Amino acid sequence: MTDETKARLAAARAAMGGVSPRARGEEKTRLALDWIYRWGWSSPSTLDLATGGKRTGLAARLTRQKLIKSTRTESGGGVKGIPIHMLTLTSVGQDEAERLREDLVQYELDAFKIDQTKLRHDELSQRATADALQKGSIKSFKTPKELAAKSEKNVKQPDVLWIDSAGQRMGIEVELSAKWDRKLDQFVLSCLQSMSSTANPVNKVNTVALVSDSKAIIKRYKEAFTPGNKFGIWEKNERGFWTQTRTSEVPTWAEGKLIWLFIE
Repeated sequence: MTDETKARLAAARAAMGGVSPRARGEEKTRLALDWIYRWGWSSPSTLDLATGGKRTGLAARLTRQKLIKSTRTESGGGVKGIPIHMLTLTSVGQDEAERLREDLVQYELDAFKIDQTKLRHDELSQRATADALQKGSIKSFKTPKELAAKSEKNVKQPDVLWIDSAGQRMGIEVELSAKWDRKLDQFVLSCLQSMSSTANPVNKVNTVALVSDSKAIIKRYKEAFTPGNKFGIWEKNERGFWTQTRTSEVPTWAEGKLIWLFIE
């Protein structure tokens, strides 16, 4: 090894806090496989963000190593917010991801069984989470798969759960289309219940953040969650139809517990 090569390697280690390029590469591989395993799939750009924030060709490398596979989405990038390709684990990649985990989830290897109607929603969930991790505003998170594995039946769970360094839990609700009438009322009630003292410990949160790429949706929901705003309580009647039985209002304690995140 020449002196020039040694100097370049030493500079690279210094830039990475003394970690060798090989060790850093192995860590990025572990993080990438774990990320895809927990979410079910990811996109190349989101995977870069989740593993350091820089474009490194990580997805292409893991594909060459047969750890992940790339599948073209039905929209093929023709719809804003939906990636051209989705990345999923191969059986080898799943084995490697599970080898290093303590808690397991049921992973689906067949990319064609992934619900592509939710790709835009899930992509926004992933990007918001990866961005929060990179900024240091959260310490850890729980994905929908992980939350579903521990939730009680018929109990509302957030789209994602964020946990900060103080242990405070934030429920993330990704909204891409506005809710109206009964569905909006039920959404408001479920969010308030998740922050109440009687909430299920698994899904209890301290705050709720509404994430959207629509300023109009955020404005509408801000109004819906304003303390004192009235909303309907709905129940099914004896014929199985939803009917509004009474009204309630957003309590004063909800002030400051709702956070609004606009993501382009």
